Amino acid sequence: MQRLRDVSLAGTVEVFWRQRRFFCDEPPCPRGSFSEATAQVPTRARSRARLRGALVDAVVRSGRAALEGARAYGVSWWLVQKALDAAAATLPDVDAVAPKRLEIDEHRYHSVGWYREEESSPSVRIEPWMTTVVDLDTGRVLGVVNGRDSAGVGEWLFARPLAWRLGVEVVAIDPSGAFRKALRMWLPRTAVSVDAFHLIQLANQAVGEARQRLSQEIRDRRRRTTEPGWANRRLLLRAAGALSDSGRAGPPRTVRRRRPHRAAAGGLGGQAAAAHPPRLRLAS
Repeated sequence: MQRLRDVSLAGTVEVFWRQRRFFCDEPPCPRGSFSEATAQVPTRARSRARLRGALVDAVVRSGRAALEGARAYGVSWWLVQKALDAAAATLPDVDAVAPKRLEIDEHRYHSVGWYREEESSPSVRIEPWMTTVVDLDTGRVLGVVNGRDSAGVGEWLFARPLAWRLGVEVVAIDPSGAFRKALRMWLPRTAVSVDAFHLIQLANQAVGEARQRLSQEIRDRRRRTTEPGWANRRLLLRAAGALSDSGRAGPPRTVRRRRPHRAAAGGLGGQAAAAHPPRLRLAS
């Protein structure tokens, strides 16, 4: 009796399969004992193939996190990651595929190390980075490039046929100048998409830099813990859904400049008010 995991149907479903075990006493048989196996349940499998396919679709096509997909289907995170690894390991013939949406992202596959080519040579710092090109429609890895510079990505795109490159409509990247340079060179007509996480991160950084710059310009020193602008700096970075109607209208009152002459000279109530609403629009 074997217990199998399957797709959810009004809750978690468990399938019990009474397998038949076969024996072979002939000397040419490579295995003396083996049980039943199907395309949906290969040998030693504990989950059906359609469940693993549903997990891959939930993460790749629906854009859900691996942990979120595991909780939705009542399985472990390791099963979801194993299904994703198996789907990514099957590299197709890149030139035969006609993708419309791509994702280019870098990954660090090992810690930074120092190596020497010879005993007398100085140590050289090695950055173990690689760049992956993924088809967003299918979730398949189309290529792996050594490093994360524009040269490596550009060479990989240059090796693709012209019709292949013209068929790409959108490329999703993080705010990387190297990737943008390669796309301008080899995919000039393709739209570039940046995920909301990096946009909000850049907006939070702009608000923080504006607050720090104004503190230096007005007081000619760094901030102090007793000042409202520093004590309530987290309010400027709060999510849009966690703010009240008055908070969405502008910066919180505790971080505004209360003296008109200093606000007119470029206080926090002037410049932070200009940086705060665009950040909220990105976080909405």
